[in-house]
Amino acid sequence: MKKVILYAAAVCSALCMNSCSDYLDKNPLNSPSDQTFLATETEMQMALASCYTALWTDFETMTFFLSFDEAADIGYDRNTSALQTMAQGAADANSDLAKNYWKAFYAGIAKCNYLLQNMSRGEDNVSPVTYTQIKAEAQFLRALYYSYLIELYGDVPLITDVLTLETGQQPRNPKSEVVDFILKEYTEAAENLPSTNNPTSGHATKGAALALKARTALYNERWQDAISASQAVMAMEGTEYIIEDDYSKLFKYEGQTSKEVIFSVQYLLGTKVHALYRLFGSRNALAHTNKKPAYQLADTWECIDGKQIDESPMFDPKNPYENRDPRLGYTLAVSGSEFLGFQFETHGDSTQCWNYMTNQRVDNLEATHAYATFTGICWRKYANIEDKDALNDCDMNTILIRYPEVLLTYAEAKIKAGEIDASVLEAINKVRQRPSVKMPPITTTDPNELFYAVARERKYEFSGEGLRLFDIRRWKIAETVMNQPLLGRMKKSYPDKAPRIDEWGTAFYEGIPIAESGESADFKMRIVDIRKFDKNRDYLWPIPYIERQTNPNLTQNPNYE
Repeated sequence: MKKVILYAAAVCSALCMNSCSDYLDKNPLNSPSDQTFLATETEMQMALASCYTALWTDFETMTFFLSFDEAADIGYDRNTSALQTMAQGAADANSDLAKNYWKAFYAGIAKCNYLLQNMSRGEDNVSPVTYTQIKAEAQFLRALYYSYLIELYGDVPLITDVLTLETGQQPRNPKSEVVDFILKEYTEAAENLPSTNNPTSGHATKGAALALKARTALYNERWQDAISASQAVMAMEGTEYIIEDDYSKLFKYEGQTSKEVIFSVQYLLGTKVHALYRLFGSRNALAHTNKKPAYQLADTWECIDGKQIDESPMFDPKNPYENRDPRLGYTLAVSGSEFLGFQFETHGDSTQCWNYMTNQRVDNLEATHAYATFTGICWRKYANIEDKDALNDCDMNTILIRYPEVLLTYAEAKIKAGEIDASVLEAINKVRQRPSVKMPPITTTDPNELFYAVARERKYEFSGEGLRLFDIRRWKIAETVMNQPLLGRMKKSYPDKAPRIDEWGTAFYEGIPIAESGESADFKMRIVDIRKFDKNRDYLWPIPYIERQTNPNLTQNPNYE
């Protein structure tokens, strides 16, 4: 998969773009022809590899789905960029982010359509098993790309054939219609995909199709579809899927083969710039910390007694990261921890820190550099010390979906469907009680309390993995959490009390001093970014301006120019 992708992409992209050319009387003798391409298994595999290329869509070298957390309440993009503008509620139809993601996903869909429409040319030259699997993988990818389009833009054109000049200007289809199509595609794909989970193969599997079907169903309140698809994956637990004992391992090189991973985007060193280390790593470790978690996120995780920090007697405001859910420390680098070989300390007076690799005291850039962490914390996931000598050449695969999401999808769908039973608590507690986490079990069966427990658990478990934007949208809490300033730590202190934590696990800092513009942030919370969210507009991204100029049949989302 990794090695053939570049050549296959070039060949198939050329064929997709030139499929209407019919002015030559004979086919080229030394390269693939649009008239005969897909006549052999080799050509079909090349075309299939090209269908995967939209997974390599990136934002500033970061896998596209990881960027979504920086557009949500838990993250921040320090760079002045389209991502930062989107998070501030200031984007319009000329947004590069909206344009590039739309273009990339439809390019992936076009390649899938080309393969699915033309692969019958070689059906007699390929074994039936191989033929059906190639078809299923293309269906899987087409459904995946459509799933991101509908969650970002709402109604979108549902295109299932290769477009011509006559058919190129398609109107938007209702989101519900596209959801029906996605669920159908995943169902059909799952029937013909292999059951074996090989996390580093890069290819779709039965479990991946079912897990992503469950995700789409959950996002769109198709509770029974979400339940049944999740159950089908859960039936493979122990053989194909597991809960990894060591949570932190999942985001390191050693975790790439874990059977907790259901589907990941594969990277091969040297084929594409992939700079997770530079984007997430600390200044001391010679990275740039461009993408940052909000300070509020660090106050999300419970204490180890299972209570929120504003309720637990175990919470110490002077030592705020002690006695906390271990996933806090697995997800974030916080003051007092080791990070990428250095003592990580953001207190303004800590002008020196330990370099544990040389066992020496060194200048502490986290406290003195103008472009250090801003918020006082860093993302720990995907920042790996193995990449320190080539910070733009990360070889790390990024996880698109893993097994705990299936369990929490099942639990949430069962709660919403009014089917609370022992299996719901079992699913939630499998996630909470892996050996490296061991948080107290959830025991309530009250529907409201249980739903909020699942909502918080998704935040504890998946922060930094690109799911948060869609959660706050579908729960309709974006209008609350995205209308708060994104905060950084007090430079020389911590608040003397816990913030208020609501039922969603969101921190609010009433009664805690916040620095106004121009004020010192030594003993006040720092405002890093001002967010605004218009509930009548910002639950969807704009349809890109250029797309509406070239296709007048596309309507715009409400309240965008």
